Amino acid sequence: MKTLVSAAAAAVLGASAAAAQDARTVEHDGHEWTFEAGDGGDVRVETHLGREAIYVTRAAAVRADLDLADVVIEYDYASTQPSGFIGVNFRIDANAPNLEQFYTRPHQSGHPDATQYMVMINGVATWQLHAGPNEATAVDLPAEEWIKVRIVAVGDRADFYVGDMETPLLHAPNLRFDGGHGGVGLFASDRPWMTDTGAYFSDIAIRPAGDGDRIVGTPRDADPLPEGLLRSFDVSSPFAEADVASQTALGAHDLSERTWATLDVEDNGVANLARTTAIEDGANTVFVRTTIVADEATDRLMMFGYSDRVRLYVNGEQIYFGNAQWRSRDHRFLGTVALADGAVLHLDEGENEVVAAVSEMFGGWGFMAQIENQDGLTID
Repeated sequence: MKTLVSAAAAAVLGASAAAAQDARTVEHDGHEWTFEAGDGGDVRVETHLGREAIYVTRAAAVRADLDLADVVIEYDYASTQPSGFIGVNFRIDANAPNLEQFYTRPHQSGHPDATQYMVMINGVATWQLHAGPNEATAVDLPAEEWIKVRIVAVGDRADFYVGDMETPLLHAPNLRFDGGHGGVGLFASDRPWMTDTGAYFSDIAIRPAGDGDRIVGTPRDADPLPEGLLRSFDVSSPFAEADVASQTALGAHDLSERTWATLDVEDNGVANLARTTAIEDGANTVFVRTTIVADEATDRLMMFGYSDRVRLYVNGEQIYFGNAQWRSRDHRFLGTVALADGAVLHLDEGENEVVAAVSEMFGGWGFMAQIENQDGLTID
């Protein structure tokens, strides 16, 4: 599990390093980079492949003096091994762990998830929610070679160039940190069992986007949202997963003692639950609720996706438990959210309450659901 936790931790570090009392700094090319490092992490300046570069391993180095929304970021990087998570945080919120992120996965060189765009909201990384063609794509990522990266972010769109500086490798038509602005940070992370891994960054240029910096990429075709997708949910205040781990039924007090917020799904059909709350003091679970009014008693199939674990209740009775955490099923299981699980809802005539208790470990806190046949149903 810690493989990707370390990448997420680096992203959080990017948001908080400037304010940390024990943060250190390095100077490179006339700019100060602030960082914290632990568990074998470090940031230093040294020569690599003929260039002076910033070396980052299991850490993030942040230009805390920047506060940019529309931004152009350019750098070359060289990974020390064909493994890791190497990238950049931008629009780092100085007041909360929110940011946009782009990174490469050298160990997935040539595969569809060699690159990744995602957002971090309330300290929760979201790569398991963002696995579409406009968020991840293939490219070759050789180790011990300088690879050029360029990012142009304007408004809610961004172009990501890797290697080829003429045509964007990836175009994000919807940057998800709404209204975001802030600092910029470079990070490198890897598996805990790897040693002597990291990345060198050189020829770093960061500036505000100007009139000549245009978004030229276009979105790749994505699968249309399915018929019958549920578009909005009520989401509870968070609590510890242990509170429901042994419950096969919910009482009225389990729901009434919570505060609730309405959350719409995003353009990919997934409700990003981190938008309603952070995870603090082990409170990693929320109830996700919808009300279905049936004209008559009926059974309907609901397909759903979730991250990372779910307990599904209909009118208080548990009908499903699932675990889609990273590597919970095999060594390559990613835990990305899709409409891959299903359960039959036994609905009474009148009002029915469908509740999912969704628990997060890392990589994305999300839920989506679909009832294709909604004849005779009113869904609120």
